[in-house]
Amino acid sequence: MRRKDRELSQDEALHIIDSAQYAVVSCIDGGEIFSVPISIVRDKDSIFLHGAKGGSKASLFQDGKDVELVCVIDIKVPKFSKEQIDSILEQGKVSSIFTTEYKSAIAKTKAYEVSDDERKIYALKILSQKYTPQYMKHFDDAIKESLKITKIYELKIQTLSAKAKII
Repeated sequence: MRRKDRELSQDEALHIIDSAQYAVVSCIDGGEIFSVPISIVRDKDSIFLHGAKGGSKASLFQDGKDVELVCVIDIKVPKFSKEQIDSILEQGKVSSIFTTEYKSAIAKTKAYEVSDDERKIYALKILSQKYTPQYMKHFDDAIKESLKITKIYELKIQTLSAKAKII
């Protein structure tokens, strides 16, 4: 990481992953970069996501494929007071007015398709608890409809880094 002054701890990186409403996963597919925004949930050192039986995720996210996951939270453009802008101008750092605050985490992972129905149901349950907790009383009925047409992928975290820019 180039900016060591912005580096965050491993616990803070996991918090960013847990707090992210979505993530972007990327990998190499036949020499091309494949990236897609997805819904995720973490359990220990694994990140789970779901998808359809067909498509790029179905063919790529298996057999230990290298996949990188990026999460960003707490994004905002700071609102400077007149006094703060005057101070920035006095310091000769006018370009620092044009900035964005954020926290980000990057996980290098290995991707595997989850084939065990019990583990798939577990992953779907924790995904549902994160995104739609108000509907959990209908979860068992939804599983009956969707388990056979849904694939689950487990991204096992290999390395993790995080940084933040907070003014």
